[in-house]
Amino acid sequence: MVEPALLVVGGLGASAALAAGIRVRGHSGKSVTRIDPADVGLREFPELGAFVQYSAPASPSCRVSLNRLAAAVAPHSGDAIVIEVHARTLGRVPTVLYVDRNGEVVQRWAGPPDRAELAELLG
Repeated sequence: MVEPALLVVGGLGASAALAAGIRVRGHSGKSVTRIDPADVGLREFPELGAFVQYSAPASPSCRVSLNRLAAAVAPHSGDAIVIEVHARTLGRVPTVLYVDRNGEVVQRWAGPPDRAELAELLG
């Protein structure tokens, strides 16, 4: 059974998401500030938002981070989601973005997020 709060984008899906640009709203050269839900395979983001993690499948720290994110959203039954994008060329992984329901990037991490910080963000 697949956990509904976890979406893994891999293979062609990851390529499509990355090709779609996880588009930056604003000036070129800036870091991502907004993500369109369609860029990660959704119609809309859930009420509490989404965690988008760029991962390398063989990375132990990516697995730690993904497990931490999944545990944080589990009590919120569909009001938050974790999206994993397999990426080989993004530099440091995991890179995690917390996106609110409007697609605005609220927080970013270059490693596994702290459990307490995740709990605080999700209220």
